[in-house]
Amino acid sequence: MEVYFLPKQKHAHLQVKSKFEKIKKNMKLIITISILFITSWSFGQNYSTSIGIKGGYPGFGTINAKHFIGTNTALEASLGGFTNEGGSGAFVMLDYEINSALESGFSWYYGGGALIGFTNNLDDRAFLHTGINGVLGIEYTFEEVPINCSLDTGPFIFFTPNVRFAWGGGLAIRYAIR
Repeated sequence: MEVYFLPKQKHAHLQVKSKFEKIKKNMKLIITISILFITSWSFGQNYSTSIGIKGGYPGFGTINAKHFIGTNTALEASLGGFTNEGGSGAFVMLDYEINSALESGFSWYYGGGALIGFTNNLDDRAFLHTGINGVLGIEYTFEEVPINCSLDTGPFIFFTPNVRFAWGGGLAIRYAIR
């Protein structure tokens, strides 16, 4: 009895093996990316609330708080005031932020929000300020002590008293409540 191998059959076997290897390689990549993604979203923060001070623009000194409302989503609020050669004022700003872990203690975040405030100029005329903002930042929470520091920046669009664009940012130092 003689056995013949047809070239087509041998080639078909190699094609199936080649497709199987590609599927196997793609599955490994998908599983690896999935694990990294889930880990990043699961460990996006290591505190629930932080309260402290924030300096920068707008306002050169504010009372600041950040509270996580989900695994990786937070609300950050700032209440501040300022005085300069043009007058004085106060404002409230609220941002919705999405956090993602980088390394142990480090995370980055992005989001946006709104602000409302007022100023009094030297002529005692009052102005209402309203606007929206975007934010992109990085933060570090110490493991040994309950301190959280963040640095962020982003655009502002003011609607009142006149439409204008500004760029701001700030540095916050807060007490982290775990």
